[in-house]
Order: sequence, then structure tokens, then C-alpha cells
Amino acid sequence: MVTSLLISIICFLQSSEKLDKFSEEIASMTINETIRLADNIGPSLDKKEHDAVYQKILVSQNKELLFWVRVQAYAEKPKGQERIISLLKSEDNVMVSATLQTLSLKEFYGNQEVFEELENHVQTIVVEQSPELWTSMHLCLIEQAPAKIRRQSLRELRKGIESNNKAIQRKSILALGRSSTPLNETEHELLQTISRELSNDAQTAKIILEKIEQKNRFRAKVETLEELLAAQNLNFKSNKGDLDVLEELIIRVQKQHMEGESFSREELINAAADGLLRRLDPHSTFLSGSEYEEFLFDMNQAYGGIGAYVNTVDGFFTITRPIYSGPAYAAGLLSEDRILSVDGWSTKDQSNDEIIKRLKGEPGTTVVLEVFRRGWLEAKPIEVERATIQIPTVRHDILPGKILYIELLSFSSDVARRLYQVITEAQTNENINGVVLDMRNNPGGYLSEAVSICDLFLPKNKLVVTTKSRTGKDKEYRTRARALIQEDIPLSILINEYSASASEIVSGALSIHGRATTVGARTYGKGSVQNLLPMSTSQDEPFRDSSQDEPRNGIFDPWEEYQDKNKNGKYDYGDRIKLTIAYYYLPDGSTIHTQRDYEGRVIQEGGVTPDIEASFSEVSYIEAREISHLLETNAIQDYAKRLMENFPSKAVQLAINDMHKVSEYPEWENFYQETETQLDSQIVRKWVRRQLRTLVSDSRGKVFPGNGFYGDYVEDPVLRMAIQTLLKETKLPYESLPEYSGLIAQIDD
Repeated sequence: MVTSLLISIICFLQSSEKLDKFSEEIASMTINETIRLADNIGPSLDKKEHDAVYQKILVSQNKELLFWVRVQAYAEKPKGQERIISLLKSEDNVMVSATLQTLSLKEFYGNQEVFEELENHVQTIVVEQSPELWTSMHLCLIEQAPAKIRRQSLRELRKGIESNNKAIQRKSILALGRSSTPLNETEHELLQTISRELSNDAQTAKIILEKIEQKNRFRAKVETLEELLAAQNLNFKSNKGDLDVLEELIIRVQKQHMEGESFSREELINAAADGLLRRLDPHSTFLSGSEYEEFLFDMNQAYGGIGAYVNTVDGFFTITRPIYSGPAYAAGLLSEDRILSVDGWSTKDQSNDEIIKRLKGEPGTTVVLEVFRRGWLEAKPIEVERATIQIPTVRHDILPGKILYIELLSFSSDVARRLYQVITEAQTNENINGVVLDMRNNPGGYLSEAVSICDLFLPKNKLVVTTKSRTGKDKEYRTRARALIQEDIPLSILINEYSASASEIVSGALSIHGRATTVGARTYGKGSVQNLLPMSTSQDEPFRDSSQDEPRNGIFDPWEEYQDKNKNGKYDYGDRIKLTIAYYYLPDGSTIHTQRDYEGRVIQEGGVTPDIEASFSEVSYIEAREISHLLETNAIQDYAKRLMENFPSKAVQLAINDMHKVSEYPEWENFYQETETQLDSQIVRKWVRRQLRTLVSDSRGKVFPGNGFYGDYVEDPVLRMAIQTLLKETKLPYESLPEYSGLIAQIDD
């Protein structure tokens, strides 16, 4: 290790000596010559040399500083460029211009620290004295800075356009025009006015207007070409006679149906398109722009907001549970808090969608919520700073016996990476004896994520799934790396009738290869491949992707700039169709796809049959009705809250595992008698503990994996069966584990 360190030091010193020669050369160069030299040598330097360049940046001044920052732009991860902000104070206009031009390099795009420095500096400029410098700096910010700073600079330039000072007005509109920001009618007219003058500004305005016109012409050509190609590729031929029946139906509905006035022509056509696709199979659908927006959210599940699961409960918009890594919980919001208003706007009698829309917003902005909590005398205002929210798709816990329990909620865009992190962390901290992968109620998602998850458990080059389509070109998906979890660590997968698509691929493939034991009920049987295809007749509105996350997400966020083509005041996605193009086949050649006719009747059974069948017992009508009454009267909630307040340590212990013993609950007999219920005490205990787990989650800022009784090994018979199976495979007698012995024994009865 000492030798390696010594070699690194020698290489660094050699790099530093090589760079010293450039310092001598640039002393006699002009600024423009310095820039050209930097652009010549920057790409030729290796990582060690760029590290040495950074050291030069820290000690250099003036022209030499500009040179080294320009060179650093070619590094894999440029740094130190915030130091050249000081050069903008120079009285040398060429130096200032070269500095701004360097800051505008694409390699420095979105650097938060650099452009915060520039934003602070531009505020020190007296705009009346230096309108050109002021507007040039704002132009740099608009083109390069993170979203929040960009919008502020846009606002400043638009204020400048409204100025009575002609110089400020002219420079502001020219800068705005050069920024490629969509101009409104007034701004466009101002540019045209300047273009008719006899001045240098007039020439600049003409160039800007010509570029705008070129973009418009190009966009029109592209749209026309796309329409022609789409028609050609689909061999589309309009046959009015074939569509007469649809046209007549629309007219009759709009004129004669009792609810005909409630539907637009567009909505009726969309419904007809959806009906056409659903006639083919249950999974081919038509997605309107708004439905596609919801689909994107479900698949990516990241947004700017407060971070909480919400719903209307008893007429009040309520936090059912905060996301504990999110800003709502950090601001003090808890489960069952009622949100009475958002920024002064009352939530009473408003739809959940409208309220959620107001809670969401650009990360870094704030929202003031009027919150009421049971036990408070009056509502309180709570300010929450929005953040980028990642909805958890993987939850986990280490259960007794060193069993790693992982709940997989969906196969969203990065679920395999998150699962990898969970497993790696668990293996680092513990010697895992077994893994339970819970995919009950998992609707599926990306095929690539399913293959990547199998990669964690199977050796390299194992077949996971094959897709077969009408083209006759089968495509195999295989594992690409060695397994992360050793083969001698047993795996159980929990499935049920709502496990579908990608979850069926993972459970089926791992079971067929003998790597996992599946426990639960037969899966849904959704083994078809859908491609999401855009419609040429309806396209997304253009927007400027200014996500603060890098790389940019390629998806419109509510705070981003866009071109409102239909002037309806909101961003509109184009329509899509989700079309079935292939079927999945497992490694043994079987298909998981359940064949149904267009009325939904099963023709051929599909799905994955579990190795071990297990399920929850059905809840009787009497039990459901009585528990609903106890919850509506808050009897269960109040008792659980008293336990948390008066016996906090005991409450946590019971939430983790109460061994089904009502005798462990303080003051149980008084509570049970006060309920005047006919239900068995074990049933009531189960629901009290469920409420306790919510309160304990809020208290410790960490959710218990699972949903309700699902994933709770004390109450979940399917999970207990999986644990019992794992413990038998590891030769670890479950009787030796007091947390399980009494519970798991119930399975054998």
C-alpha cells in the first residue's frame, strides 16, 4: 500500500511539472490565445493531470485562473469553476466575456454551487450602469443554471423588458430572444420593432427572429413528415363508409343520450378506441394524455411534493402515513393528521386529485398546511419545504433467526438497484440465514427489472424468460453476472392471486431453476408483452427538461417551461396505445399467460402455481362489521394511543411481537369491557396491535414492512409458513427461537 501511495505521489509531481510549463507560456498570451490553448490541451490530459489542474485552480489568479478552469472543463468530473466568478469583476471587457463564455460550456451545465455564486454576483451589478453585462449574466444563468435559478433570471429579464430605461429594455429582450425561451406576442413584437432600426441591435434582433422562424418551419415540416410516415407505415387508408357507424353513434349520444352533454367528442372517440383494443385482449388499452401521465407516475414514482400517503377519511383530507424519509415527517406531520387547508385554500369538499395537485410542486419551494390533530384544541399552520419524493418500492427488515424479509411493491424503473442495496447492506451487517421475497399484490412493471432481480439469485447465463411474437423472432433474456446471494442461503417467494406480470416471471423462473420455494396462492396469469406506442394524431407538448436531478429525467415536471399549444393553461401529453405484441415463456417452456376471451372468460389457465399453498382465513361479516364500529368510535385508536403515551417501551415491544397474548397488554380488561363487544379478545387484540404499529412507525420514523397484516409475521400465516420452510432448510430448529415457536406451531395444528 505504501508503494502504491509513493507511485501516486511521483505521478502527481510529474504531472504538476508538465503543467508548470503551460503557466509560463500563457503569461505572454492574449486572453483569446489562452482560451484556444486550453481547448487544445484539455482533451489530452488524463485523470491524474486533471487532478493536478484542480490544484492549479486553487492557487491561480486572473488570466491563468481562467486558463486552468477552461482546461478543467475537459475532466471527467470538472470542479473548481466557481473560482472564476471573481473574474467577472474585472474592468477588462474581454476577460469578462471570456469568463461568461467559459461558464456557458455544456460541461458546467447545472452546477448548483457555480451558478448560485453567479446569481449572487449578478445581484451586485447596477443594471442602469451595465445593462449589457447584467443581461449577459442572466442569459448564462437561463442557459446553464438549475431550474430554480433559471426561472428567477427569466423573471428578471422580463422585468427588464418592462423597464422605462430603453437600454435595459433592449438588452433584456435581446438576451431573452437568444435564450430560446418561448416569447409571448408582446415580446415578439418588441423584437420586430428593434429589427426595423438601423443599429447593431437591429441586426441581432433580425438574426433571433430568423432563428425563431426557422425553428417554426422545421417543426412544421417534422410534424408533417411524421404524419406521412405514420400513415405510410400503418398502410392507413381512410374509408369514410367504414367509420359512418362511429360518426352516427357520436351524434346520437351527444343529442339523445341522457348524459350526452357531459362528454366531448374527443372523449367519445377515445372510448371507442379503448373498446376496440380491449376487444383484442384485456391488456391492450388506449391511454389518453391524462391517463398516460398517471401511467408515467406509476412506473417512475418520483415527484416534487411533501412525501405522504393521503386519503379522505370521515370527510377530512388525511395523512394516512407520512413517508418517513420525506419533508412532511421532518416538519412534524404524523399519521391521521388532517389537512384543513393548503396555502389558505380550504380542502373541504375538494377532490383528492385537486388537493394533491396543490401539495405537489418544485423541490425547494414551500407550502403552508393548516393541520389538525386529535388532542389539539385548534388547528396549527405547518410549513413544509417540498422535495423530490421517491415512493419506496422496496421495504425490508431482519426478522428473528436472521431472516431477511423484503417486500417488493412493484417493478418500477430502479427496483433492482434498490433491492441490490438492501441485500448488500444486510450481508455486510449480518450473516443471513434465509431470504423471503414478498411479491403478493405486486402488479409487475418493467421486464428488464425482473431479469435484473433474477440476476441477484441465479448464476450467470441462466435463462429467465423468452418472448415469442408473430414475427417469429424469439428473444431470450438471461442472467448476466454471478449471484449476489449465495446458493446455500435459501429463498422463499410469497405470491398470491394479485401477483402479476414481472412478479410471475421472477417467481416462476427462480422456482423452475430450483432456487426458490414459492408460497401462497396461484398468481394472476398476466404473461403478455405490451409495447407503449405514441399516436401520430396526438403528440406531447414541447417542454424544457430542467430537472434538478442529473441525468435529466426526460419527463415533464409541473414546474418546467412548456409550449401550451392548445392554450388550455396546462401541460398535455399526447395519446398512447398499449398493444400486446408477444407472450412470455418460462425456462421450462410453459406460459404464465391466462388466455381469456373478450368477455373475460378464462379459456386456458395460466399463472404460477405455488410449491406450498397458504392463505389468510376469510374474515366473517360479523367480525368486519364489529371492527368497523370500534374503529369509527375510535375505541381501538384511543387505547393504542394511551399505551404509547403511558407505556412507550411496552408499546414498541407489543408492536414488534406480542406472541398473541392479551395478558401482555396493560389495562386490557378495562379496555375490553368498555368496548362492550361480542368479538373474541384475540380478534380485538390483533386490531389494537395493528394500530400500535402505525403509532410506533411514526414515533421511530421507520415503517414496518408489509401492509396491514400482510408482512407481519405475528399475524401473517403465509409469511410464517415461508419462515418455517427456510428454518427447516437451514437446519435451525424453530423451537429454539421463542419469537417463532408458538406462532409457527399453529400452522401444524
